[in-house]
Amino acid sequence: MLLFAPLLPAADTSAMTTAKPLSPAQALASLQVEHGLRVELAVAEPLTASPSAVAWDERGRMFVAENRGYPVGPGTNKPPVGIIAMLEDTNGDGTYDKRTEFATGLTFPNGLMCWRGGLIVTCAPDIFYLKDTDGDGKADVRRVLFTSFGTIGTTQLRVSHPTLGLDGYVHVTSGLVASKVTCPEHPERGTIDLPRGDARFHPDTLEIEPWPGVGQFGLAFDDFGRKFVCANRNPLQHVVLHPRYLKRNPHLAFSDTVQDVAPPGDAAKVWPLSADHTTAAFIPSLMSTPHAGTFTSACGISLWRGGALPAGFANSAFICEPAQNLVQRQVLTPDGPTFKSAPATPGREFLASADTWFRPVFSATGPDGALYICDMYRKVIDHPQYLPEHIRGTLDYEAGKTMGRIYRVTANPRAGKFVFDGSVRSASSKGTPKKTGFEKGGFAGWTLKLNSNNAWERDTAFRLLAEDGNPANMQWLKVVFETKQNSPAARVRVLRLLEARKALPEAMLAAAIGDSMSAVREAAAQIAELRLGQDQPGRLGEPLLKLTRDADSRARFTATLALGTAKTPAAQGIEVPKMFAGLATVATLEAGNRWTRAAVLSSSSGFASLLLREVEREVDDGPKGLEPLYYELGQLLLAESPTTSAAAVSTGRATVERELASILVTHSGKNARPELATAFATGLGNGARAKGLGKDGRSALVTLASANPDTARRLGELFAAASKTVATASAPTPERLAAVDLLAHSDAATAGAALQSLIAPQTPNELQATAVRALSQLPGAKAGEWFVERERWRSYTPPVRDAVLTAMLSQPALQLVLLEAVEKGVIQPWAVPANRRNPLLKHRDAAVAARATKAFQPQGAADRMKVYEDHKAVLALPANAQNGKAVFVKTCAACHQFAGEGARVGPELTGVRLQPAEAILLHIIVPDAEIYPGFTAYEAETKDGRSLTGLLASDTPTSVTLRAAQGVEETLLRANIAKLTSSSTSLMPNELEKTMTRQELADLMAFLKGQ
Repeated sequence: MLLFAPLLPAADTSAMTTAKPLSPAQALASLQVEHGLRVELAVAEPLTASPSAVAWDERGRMFVAENRGYPVGPGTNKPPVGIIAMLEDTNGDGTYDKRTEFATGLTFPNGLMCWRGGLIVTCAPDIFYLKDTDGDGKADVRRVLFTSFGTIGTTQLRVSHPTLGLDGYVHVTSGLVASKVTCPEHPERGTIDLPRGDARFHPDTLEIEPWPGVGQFGLAFDDFGRKFVCANRNPLQHVVLHPRYLKRNPHLAFSDTVQDVAPPGDAAKVWPLSADHTTAAFIPSLMSTPHAGTFTSACGISLWRGGALPAGFANSAFICEPAQNLVQRQVLTPDGPTFKSAPATPGREFLASADTWFRPVFSATGPDGALYICDMYRKVIDHPQYLPEHIRGTLDYEAGKTMGRIYRVTANPRAGKFVFDGSVRSASSKGTPKKTGFEKGGFAGWTLKLNSNNAWERDTAFRLLAEDGNPANMQWLKVVFETKQNSPAARVRVLRLLEARKALPEAMLAAAIGDSMSAVREAAAQIAELRLGQDQPGRLGEPLLKLTRDADSRARFTATLALGTAKTPAAQGIEVPKMFAGLATVATLEAGNRWTRAAVLSSSSGFASLLLREVEREVDDGPKGLEPLYYELGQLLLAESPTTSAAAVSTGRATVERELASILVTHSGKNARPELATAFATGLGNGARAKGLGKDGRSALVTLASANPDTARRLGELFAAASKTVATASAPTPERLAAVDLLAHSDAATAGAALQSLIAPQTPNELQATAVRALSQLPGAKAGEWFVERERWRSYTPPVRDAVLTAMLSQPALQLVLLEAVEKGVIQPWAVPANRRNPLLKHRDAAVAARATKAFQPQGAADRMKVYEDHKAVLALPANAQNGKAVFVKTCAACHQFAGEGARVGPELTGVRLQPAEAILLHIIVPDAEIYPGFTAYEAETKDGRSLTGLLASDTPTSVTLRAAQGVEETLLRANIAKLTSSSTSLMPNELEKTMTRQELADLMAFLKGQ
């Protein structure tokens, strides 16, 4: 059964939105597909039901993971109903006509891949290996490879997507769940701790380990082994760094390992044909971002790597969105060492339906080169656990469990091998099954398939070659690699296979590092890194050094990471001066790219000074945009300064002082780059402050400069120039912000008046907030009293007020000034959110804590519920939504977004309009009634005496990042953290109702409800 684009007009497809299921033919007719393509119904019930994943063996047989028990299983004391079905075309007419239940009695099977004549299946708490050894189509071997994967979350959050990587390991997503797993076949290995991130295991040795990425239900590799994952609100992510790179430089304040390739959250736009029935329409707990019209259930990703779609679909990613009944195509473009993507056809999806039962959850390329889409076809796809109890009982989670469709999308006209019409027929003895070309190809034939335009054929050939263990066949692979006419995809796979079999000569690897194909160079550098890390003598260093000047960003990036792995550079052909010259080249070529800077700095652990000198040589060539690099070098230089002994401290201090003097001299003369001196001095100052180097009432930076009169003079000139920039309203905002950050390291006499002048209604909020932070850190500024002057406090906008609170609560001296202002009534207690009061309520001085307790007089939960009951009457008041918008901007926008306006800290509120008004009011009045995952506040105390509060945005072995109001983030080195605790209170303040009249509260409710 076929469907050609364009399809039904919108007026017709809208009629498909119905409470009843559509027949397979009707469902096919409801689909809208991208122009120039056609959709075919490959399989439908009764041949399949609840398909959640598919895989094909080398014979072309389709194996389907049927997650029939989703979402809550068959019920108490009933056997599991999950099935692995094997579908075949027995007569060669192109129609799947035979179903065999390969394995039954599974709980929630959600992923599968072929291996050595059987299947690896994810079915938490287990990963199984299933195999049919007697030819009856049923698995008579059922090995438990691993067990105890997490099942404490919903059945959406499980280990899934077993996928063979080019490294020869099977990669799985974590489902966002941490696990402590065991391998029953190797009890001597004990328990393996798998944190919330993904994992990989060797399919033969069954060695398993954590692996970077935090995939929910989606994992894909491109042709060169780059890993991509997704999560509900993150439609496409690229795993850029392994945490080991960050761990090797404990002084590097960088915590990310994954890049959002596609815009996440409220920026992840979709264009559904169906009405909004996302979970967020019913439940306060999923108010995290706007839901209708954005990705809410991104899953089942695949990367288009060749087959039966047009050539113009290269570099496309397909992302399933079952909650809104569509599949989106995005186009990837390089972005330094990573990627960015955007919808291919904004306003129209790749595949969509107005039928709200259409639930695409998985996509993959099949043997015929077509794109296959698994449609679980359910009335309700959400898990009941995510819905309020009063909603759960109104929804039918069983509807559709016996149904399911698998669609195939191809070019029009189609050039694939197989033609299906979607009808269900009885198995026939007439004819013979179609061949895939793998039946009799053998090793030599498989290597030829590595050049196929069909991604499935390439992947299947690679798998069969990986399964082969005959050492005699390695010579075939060397010939394939050395034949330059072969594709980059084929040659990269051969390199990986040879390395896995320990059959890759160093000379061949060194030549590959200098190959004409950039993807081959990148892969070769990754393999070289493995050898450098083994600390064996070799000659791979020189080729890697040449790669630092490569034209390809990812090749440079990979070489940079590899060079930092060398334990004994000289023994591996790496001359240290040349190495740092190469790293400096990489850094200056892409100084604006955070991943490139992180790679360079992670590979320079302990040698920031040497790297800085090499970067300074590169600056002569005039690259722009180096400020972030200079800032981080300044910060790192001080962080690396030793503290082991008095002699070491003295030597380290001398190095820092020398580099500061050199930078100030270099960038203060003719043809100078003062912006680089500003960035470096600011980074150095922040690093020095974190180490507590200020003394005698001077900032840490001024203290460092005071050792040399000329350095002190030049720093003073830099401060004077910054003050002038701050006072110049016409100066570009980035320059003024940089100047303010620098002035935080001067003194009150130099910068106090200039910074105070910025904190005025005429100044943009961002600049005001930065000035507040700088002024609070300025020695001798007496900023506390100035901040809380009565009329000035009343003049602050919400973002500036929040910046003032953050500044004062983070410093012990200013905390007491703030408390006194509350006691005197200058600041109302409700203006200090409950979750921000802990530095005062838990003050180390018991007398101060007692004063704070009295000043704030916090109400208990019962008291807040009384307030909630008292305010229910506002729901009956006549309301003006337009006035409510103004209330939102004034009161809520510092932490919440609505329709794209406001800051992304707390939950986004666009999708709350379908929630009961009482539920919305409850969360306004009693924000601590329920704190949802991802919105727990954390409190950090630093060793230099600061207190910070915010959401835990990210964490790595060396640093954590807190996100506070206005979306402001601060990354802290773990070495500088004295204490980090989670809070039992919401980031949202209690007593918010006191900031508005009852009429304003009614207006706000009307605005949020979309009235």
